[in-house]
Amino acid sequence: MAESHARPAAGPRGMLVAVGIVYGDLATSPVYAPKALMIAQGGAMDRERILDSLSLVFWSMLLVVTLKYVVVAMNADNDGGGGVFALFSSVRAAWRPAAVFAMVGAAAFLADSVFTPAVSVSSAVEGLASIPAVGGSPAWTPRLSVLLTVGIVTLLFAVQHAGSHRLGGLFGPVMTIWLAAMGGVGAVNLARDPTVLAALDPTVGIRFLLSDANKAGVGLMGSVFLALTGAEALYSDMGHVGRANIRLTWPAVCLMLQLSYFGQGAWMLAGHRIGAADAAPFFLSAPAPARPFLVALALAAGVIASQALISGAFTLTAAADGLGWLPRLDMRYPGVSRGQIYIPAVCAALGALTVAVVLYFRSSGAMEAAYGLALIVAMLMDTILLAARLARVRRHPVLAAAVCGPFAAMDLLFLAAAAGKFVEGGYVTALVWTAVFALFRVCSRGSRLERAQRGRLRADELARILAAAKADERRDAVADNLICLTADTSMRDVEKDVAAAMIRHRAGVYWLLTLVQSARPYGREWRHAGYGCLHRVVVTLGYREPQFHLRRYMRAIMADLLASGELVRIEPRWPRLASRSERLGAGTVRYMLLHRVVGPESAIPDSDRTLLRLHRWIKRHAGRPVEWFGLESDDPIIETVPVWTGAERDVPMTRIRTDAGHGDVARG
Repeated sequence: MAESHARPAAGPRGMLVAVGIVYGDLATSPVYAPKALMIAQGGAMDRERILDSLSLVFWSMLLVVTLKYVVVAMNADNDGGGGVFALFSSVRAAWRPAAVFAMVGAAAFLADSVFTPAVSVSSAVEGLASIPAVGGSPAWTPRLSVLLTVGIVTLLFAVQHAGSHRLGGLFGPVMTIWLAAMGGVGAVNLARDPTVLAALDPTVGIRFLLSDANKAGVGLMGSVFLALTGAEALYSDMGHVGRANIRLTWPAVCLMLQLSYFGQGAWMLAGHRIGAADAAPFFLSAPAPARPFLVALALAAGVIASQALISGAFTLTAAADGLGWLPRLDMRYPGVSRGQIYIPAVCAALGALTVAVVLYFRSSGAMEAAYGLALIVAMLMDTILLAARLARVRRHPVLAAAVCGPFAAMDLLFLAAAAGKFVEGGYVTALVWTAVFALFRVCSRGSRLERAQRGRLRADELARILAAAKADERRDAVADNLICLTADTSMRDVEKDVAAAMIRHRAGVYWLLTLVQSARPYGREWRHAGYGCLHRVVVTLGYREPQFHLRRYMRAIMADLLASGELVRIEPRWPRLASRSERLGAGTVRYMLLHRVVGPESAIPDSDRTLLRLHRWIKRHAGRPVEWFGLESDDPIIETVPVWTGAERDVPMTRIRTDAGHGDVARG
């Protein structure tokens, strides 16, 4: 049942798809990064500061985006996929601390998913002020800009349930037009003052960073980093668009970005000055008649960048769910492609947080202090896991130090710069990141505690007990097939609480079913062991395969077993009213799910008891198991069982004896 996932082939179509999916965040950076650089130097820069800042942008992009991600990281794929979970999957067996670093990186990515829509959309909306008819109107105010941003962001999240497949075909052409327009405006400005190309000298930026002329100090690198936002997307989206398509498109995209940055640098050399409330230099450097067109394009590019981050957040959340780092969530699949996921709870949380960020900061410039921190942390985690892969998996520790050492130094430099802006807004990112990381840790630890120290018995022994229970005609059968879902992956043993729950129900055939997640993004495989009336099945799904289609998977498995004679065919009693499984010949089916609770008598430390209760509270409010697996219409059986966490303590009791003749009570 394994099925390979077809990625776009290397060629014009695949390259267009890559431009639409991968570069949204990077391609919107020229709207807000140069403004941040100017504001960091007081709103105006002399020739030295302009050239030095451009030099830092150019060489940082070359080292981080081109060398780290396009050249090095994209070779560290997992079945063609990339990103923090791809690295984690490849090193988890060789390096135990990998889980913590992957959690940190994933939490940082989700925090970035809050700020990218806020910054991208608000910076484009603020560009309306560059249009004389709008910016010069008394009706245009910062408050109106905030309201427009909130409206667009709210609409963006409100339509997520419909999926992006209907508009996805426009992403590539729109982003291509945006990049071409951005590069064209930059080239025109660059032609007016080509001396700005002196910034290509790498020593220029380094000298400025260390000189007294730099008013922002190392904090300047925080503004420089804004030009690199979205670099991680080249790696994490590799599984969607293919490595070759990214490597083929990056040179042209990089050229357009650099033309825009250097063109804005040439505009700054003319002595222009801006304030925090002004439109971005990108819009002001363009001819006035072209600004409405550029603002519309920037807004479209911002929405595309936001959509890419939101879709990435859904995918990452689904992967974390499969690893047990999150409670089971209701996942839906609105698109026609296999990888498109919509998670209502995540969409609502991201939407509410994004609107809150817009209302709190009220401008893209104010958000920039908080924006970069999450991305820097995510990139640093990529570097650490990449080094672990080279050192522990590939067995090249010297190569790991030589390759990843400079990358780590760059990441730490950016982190130090972002940390300097902690009180200016970075604390908001830290709060979001800490909350997500804590959620990962609680769910991961809670899942391990729930699985710990449970008693077991052999599957063949359980089969004999079930056969005896099946012969008890005093009890009505719940169904021809009773399928109990369990997280245990053993094919030969069964957890005692699962066995006890199954024995309480009479059925024709009993099933123990486990869904596990593989390290690959796609694929559907299953293993089977038969023990008379008990069938043990373990289904292995790629981490991007939907668990919502559980009933489809079980019908396919039953069809295989019927065809091989391992399952006896059952003819439906009422063919015209028969369900799909009955028409198949498998008979009626009911599912059973276990609801585990923390028993007050369990002998566990108070800290673990508190964590388990918090874990249960999170799971109870995150969604219903019947929705995780698409079983709402199947009338599943919910069995409540205590969490098995060790031996129960004996409690001494004192008996009070009663005199039967006089009713007197005597203590005995």
